[in-house]
Amino acid sequence: MPRQTPEALRGQARTLADAASAAADWFRRPDAAALSAARTARLRARGWREDAVAALRAGRGPAKADAADMSFALREAVECAVAAVSDAAEWGVGADAPFAATAEALRDGAKALVRAAGASGEKRAAWIVESKRWAAVVERRRREEFRAARESAFFIESVKRSEIAARLSSAAEALQQACDALAGSLAE
Repeated sequence: MPRQTPEALRGQARTLADAASAAADWFRRPDAAALSAARTARLRARGWREDAVAALRAGRGPAKADAADMSFALREAVECAVAAVSDAAEWGVGADAPFAATAEALRDGAKALVRAAGASGEKRAAWIVESKRWAAVVERRRREEFRAARESAFFIESVKRSEIAARLSSAAEALQQACDALAGSLAE
């Protein structure tokens, strides 16, 4: 991937931040606007993904592979973040401080990735580390949620919470994969 990350990839990273912000909004105050914002982020991410695929057709070699990996991972991350909000809306999971904090950590990780994509060298590496640190926060929160679910006497509620936590964790995992793909450009 060239030093200057293609705009389509930066756009995908921004839409991940938007989707995570919408998720955090939902878990702070569930309303139709937050659900709509999440779904809008999904549609925008699909558009950026199409632009990224078109831009990558001319590329070749490791740079193209890194960019393709990053684009795919960002698409997955957005889909998982939006799925968490959609599932929460469908299952009646509303205001929830732990999930809001988890979505905010995902958002902060996505914002760090956007900054990394706009930087190069040591600054890019530092922002990638920051993004991965936020993704690790999401994973720790998922583990806490799973632990609480195992101890809960309310089976259906614990399954719903576990699934939502898993979706947010999958988004964070995809964020880490995007970071890894972007890190491939540090050697250039």
